[in-house]
Amino acid sequence: MENNKKYNAIIIGATGAVGRELVDILLESNKYSNITIFVRRIIDRWVNISEENKKILKIIKCDNLDFLSLSKEEIINKYPELSTQYDVLFNTLGSRVGRGDEEFKKVDYTYVINSAILCEKLNIPHFSHCSAANADKSSWFLYCRVKGEAEEEESKKNINYISIFRPGIILDRDNDSRMGESIIAYVPFLPKISSKNIAKSMFMDDIAYQSKEKNKEKIVKKISNSDMVEMIKK
Repeated sequence: MENNKKYNAIIIGATGAVGRELVDILLESNKYSNITIFVRRIIDRWVNISEENKKILKIIKCDNLDFLSLSKEEIINKYPELSTQYDVLFNTLGSRVGRGDEEFKKVDYTYVINSAILCEKLNIPHFSHCSAANADKSSWFLYCRVKGEAEEEESKKNINYISIFRPGIILDRDNDSRMGESIIAYVPFLPKISSKNIAKSMFMDDIAYQSKEKNKEKIVKKISNSDMVEMIKK
């Protein structure tokens, strides 16, 4: 594949800690000609980007992501921008259990699975999802269990390449900091990584996939915290 080829990307969860970093990295890379994001609000860092990047970054404001459950025809009628052929969909959504069990499940399970289904509907070959290191469908803890259930269900979708990132404690969340993570970040033996490095890993993984000849065989790849740390050293 030609090195100068540019790609089209969708980011679901662009206003979160990892999502904001991912938008920045994709814009800086010059590897993407179209970056479409769905958000409830526009943050300052997107207002002040260059005129060239404003042409690349397509910001679609929506109150929620319930539209993901609509049919392909209904989705494209609602958002004609999605008639473009996309190469990758990044999902960096993440809610908090403290906001209520139902809200957490809606964001971290339903919206994640419906994002993967959107890949099927739009024939997007790569689904890239930021999950969690402690995802476990058998866990007694709601957070871990829901993350694990989402990983299992998304892995069943008919998508050429599914990459699931499993970071440990996320550092440097900017204005999305969480007290529990801030405290346990000081525990030396727990895996940890910055939101920027998660985003960088997701970017590197997509470029590696896009730049090689596509295999017709479906691939589901889980990328651990240590895997990400190694990736960004290259």
